[in-house]
Amino acid sequence: MKFLVKNWFLIGLLLLLTVGFLAPDIGIGISAGSVTTNILIVLIFLITGYTLPSEAVKNGLREIKLHLFLQIFIFAVVPLYFYLTLLLIPFQFSAETRIGIFALAVLPTTIFSCVLFTQTSGGNTVGAMFNAALANLLGIFISPFLLSLLIKSSGELDASEEILSVVISIGLKILLPLTAGQILHKSWKSGLKHKKKLSILSNIGLLLIVFINFSKSAADPDFRSMLPAMAAPFLYLAVSFVLLLGLSFLSASAFGFSRSNIITILFTAPQKTLAMGVPLLSTFFVNSPELLGAALLPLLFYHPWQLFVSGFLKSFLRNLDRSAAQNLSK
Repeated sequence: MKFLVKNWFLIGLLLLLTVGFLAPDIGIGISAGSVTTNILIVLIFLITGYTLPSEAVKNGLREIKLHLFLQIFIFAVVPLYFYLTLLLIPFQFSAETRIGIFALAVLPTTIFSCVLFTQTSGGNTVGAMFNAALANLLGIFISPFLLSLLIKSSGELDASEEILSVVISIGLKILLPLTAGQILHKSWKSGLKHKKKLSILSNIGLLLIVFINFSKSAADPDFRSMLPAMAAPFLYLAVSFVLLLGLSFLSASAFGFSRSNIITILFTAPQKTLAMGVPLLSTFFVNSPELLGAALLPLLFYHPWQLFVSGFLKSFLRNLDRSAAQNLSK
């Protein structure tokens, strides 16, 4: 029972993906066109804005070197890694899969899990909170432009004509409720005592968005036919996360960061957000629904995998701390 409570989101994600694949009509019926998805996106970012720790953002401004490192790694190093490795690997993925990997590459870091892992591993929690908040705010603008740039440069399709409508849509569905949430955060502090319940509500909304979008894709025969070919891309993504984790560690060590900041970098730099990724991609591909399912698949694999690996890394770091403490006590 404890395992189920602790991992309810991942279990729910796997369950809804299964139901969406086996009975896509349920998700399509819930969607009511795109009305349900739009309402859920607004709700999620209203909650995100309300629970966003603006005080931590102000307090974290001093560590400029850490912030520059993380934002450059998130929005430049990771996209460049995926772009170059997709050029260099000896076999080619489908155009839809490549677009999905590019969509994953340009996303900001996780909103909550990077902070949680950093906090429980003895890292710089304020640094993680500040950069998670900053990356997700910047991602509203940077991610769509980077995705268009990568898609266009790879020759998959030209999305530049849709950028203006995407930015307007993101502004209305994401930036506006995020701003409203921050205003509420400043004027209604008493509601923050329900932060955990609001987080659960936000995660439920996120699961529903994934379920609806995946159901729509699963109803498409072309989407079903491409699933068997995803084994190689999933293996590529699994290896890529481990390599990016190693690259972030080596880079942070070379730049002389403290141990606490290195821990922050490990749990923040290579991670990608599902909470913001699903709404962003749903908005970006609103006029290309045939691409949305393919765009979501890499993210739906990468997210639980990064949590799985980060869980082992957290245990490893805690065991190191225990060993060091025992050695000091002798």
